[in-house]
Amino acid sequence: MPVANFQPGDHFPIQFVWQLPNGDYIRAIFRANVLELDARLDRYLLKLEKLQAGRQESSSGAQRPKEMLSYKYWRMVGDLIGKRVYLAYEVEDGRPIRLRLDTLTQEHSFFTRLDS
Repeated sequence: MPVANFQPGDHFPIQFVWQLPNGDYIRAIFRANVLELDARLDRYLLKLEKLQAGRQESSSGAQRPKEMLSYKYWRMVGDLIGKRVYLAYEVEDGRPIRLRLDTLTQEHSFFTRLDS
């Protein structure tokens, strides 16, 4: 049974990964603030407080230079700051969470369903 190792008020990093239409990947690491525990469903309610780091890489894993970044998608990454999401306790292990691109473009409500 999963256990929460963080409590409300604690912070830890979360890494999200999206594959872009051109085959590149965006990796973004956010500082997440624990707002609540949902012990019934073994998940955290988290707020993405700050973008701590990020990179864009080719399909082979080579980091793209700044002039080759997909600024359209990086703006969408920045728009995630302040969003609240529910994620399973296992997210605290630091492994990247690969998400569908439509979560970044907000065509899917993953990052918007808790907007007030």
